[in-house]
Amino acid sequence: MLVSPDDRLPTFPEIKAFDPAAAWDRLTPGQQRQVGILAVQLGVIGGVQSYDHSHLTADEAAQVNVMESDLLSDFITAVEPLWG
Repeated sequence: MLVSPDDRLPTFPEIKAFDPAAAWDRLTPGQQRQVGILAVQLGVIGGVQSYDHSHLTADEAAQVNVMESDLLSDFITAVEPLWG
């Protein structure tokens, strides 16, 4: 069972001690799938940011930026329970 995280940021010792494999194992298969999909989307969309954008119009590049921002927000929301 996941415990909702509190509203504080993790301390440095908590960050250093964080075990992502153990946190992953606490997720249900559905949660693992959701986080995995978001991670792949973020990796693909976010990876576009490091490429040459000469093939994109200014509007397309702006839309990619919005997509990346939205995906990052969704990803952070999905993985926040891992700190619990």
